[in-house]
Amino acid sequence: MKNILRLIVFVCFANALSAQQIPLTSQYMFNDYLLNPAVAGSTEYTFFSLSIRDQWTGLEGAPQTQFLSGHTKIGKKMGFGGYVYKDQAGPVNEQGIQLSYAYHITVNDKSKLSFSLGSLYATHYISRNALKPEEDGDDALNNIINKGYVGDINFGILYYSDRYKFGISSSQLLQNRLYDGAGYGEQLSNLSRHYNLYAEYSFPVSDNLSVVPSALFKYVQGAPFQFDINARGVLKEKYWLGVSYRYNNAIAAMIGFNFKNISIGYAYDYTLTDINSYSSGGHEIVLSLKIFKKAVESSKKFD
Repeated sequence: MKNILRLIVFVCFANALSAQQIPLTSQYMFNDYLLNPAVAGSTEYTFFSLSIRDQWTGLEGAPQTQFLSGHTKIGKKMGFGGYVYKDQAGPVNEQGIQLSYAYHITVNDKSKLSFSLGSLYATHYISRNALKPEEDGDDALNNIINKGYVGDINFGILYYSDRYKFGISSSQLLQNRLYDGAGYGEQLSNLSRHYNLYAEYSFPVSDNLSVVPSALFKYVQGAPFQFDINARGVLKEKYWLGVSYRYNNAIAAMIGFNFKNISIGYAYDYTLTDINSYSSGGHEIVLSLKIFKKAVESSKKFD
């Protein structure tokens, strides 16, 4: 029994503390601040977004993730943003918050360059009850240190215009230890650095239609290299359809629409791994709100 419990805990840690320390969504292209803190202040409006994701639906203990984020422009050259998240996968629960500051430089009439530094604080918890041991009072389970707290630093660079964007970011730069003295070993106790490279370009097909291809390349120390390839069509800047391929993992179909300053998006993930035999896929809903700066300034005139 002790060996089984140790195996379960090892798998949970390896999944949560190595390859998937920072959860992402399928529709990150609509809220790329989650990828890169340098996005904060890159728009002329304040942006808020809520995403709810259920991965591997039908599989007991499957990951569930929620993000609530926002970012805004301050003055002409600065941006501020933040997000809170909750991620649960089986007995492993994680909650965290990021706050970031960005500074923007004008490169030419169409392009700008921004640099950002952010701080991240997270709590990590393992539910002993969720492990469902066959025997009560097992020492291997009772001796588990099941709570961890950690802070770290994120960094991002973004080159962007109205039509394209190219960003590089890295998170958990300090690689701080989450579980001090837990005996899990350095590989499972320390945070790993994450590297993201994201690029997109909007091609106008006609006055009412544009096609936006994008790509995300991801690397985590100690994990295989990963990448996503995405494409979406946008009609009248109100409706969109898209598809995303996540290398050796999943294919996602996306649909959404804009209504005034509110956006709603839905994504369905079809799993390409063996988990597909036990799951009906994944579902994700994203709700976003844009508060335009001009609207705010106009309203002040009537106060």
